[in-house]
Amino acid sequence: MANREKGISAIKLIFMVLILAVIIAGIVFVVKRLWQDNSVKDIGTDLLYIKAKCKIIHDKNIIDSNEQLLGQKITEYTENGEVNGIISQNDKWYKLSQGDLEKIGIGELKEEDGYLVNYEEEDVIFAKGILENEQTYYKLSDLERVREEKEKEKQEKQANKEAEEKAKEEQENKETEKNENSENVEQPQQQEEAVQQTQTKELIAEATAPEEQTKEPEVGEQTPAPETGEQQQVPQPQV
Repeated sequence: MANREKGISAIKLIFMVLILAVIIAGIVFVVKRLWQDNSVKDIGTDLLYIKAKCKIIHDKNIIDSNEQLLGQKITEYTENGEVNGIISQNDKWYKLSQGDLEKIGIGELKEEDGYLVNYEEEDVIFAKGILENEQTYYKLSDLERVREEKEKEKQEKQANKEAEEKAKEEQENKETEKNENSENVEQPQQQEEAVQQTQTKELIAEATAPEEQTKEPEVGEQTPAPETGEQQQVPQPQV
């Protein structure tokens, strides 16, 4: 008996350990996902800020050539093959140094993470990449395009859902109105049939009443006297 109880206790312990392992794995997954989402939002915000500041710098450079563009112009980026493929498509990318990031006002960012700017296209590259929906994006413009498509798809789904709900509601209103009209039509018909039945009964009663009044009494039947209340004997026919 003692061995059996020990075996049951061991099974319970193993079962509890498995449950705890599943719970811990779930918590780790949720925390990791939240951290990734927050990281994407923060990086996206930083890139948008860099884009806005570099646009101002570029506009000043157009007006006044003495206003220098920040960053070092590059034609290749050996630290990342994907980024190098983007850079090689045109020669208008500038790599921002730590000093450039500080001048822009975001010195907390690290130069080694790789921030590249294309002033003419108003685009920014983050060399470490941004992971979103299991896809890595390097250019801010690509990330913005994907997010816009996702938002558009979300809005279309919402619009379709609202349209379906509205169509369903209209159909239900039509069915309700149809039922109400059907009831309103049936009630006058029933009333009319009842009136016709009453009139028919009255006509039958009126038609049968004169026959009863003019019916001749049978032989030997006594008829009441008009005023005296005496009964008169109907004379018997002679044979």
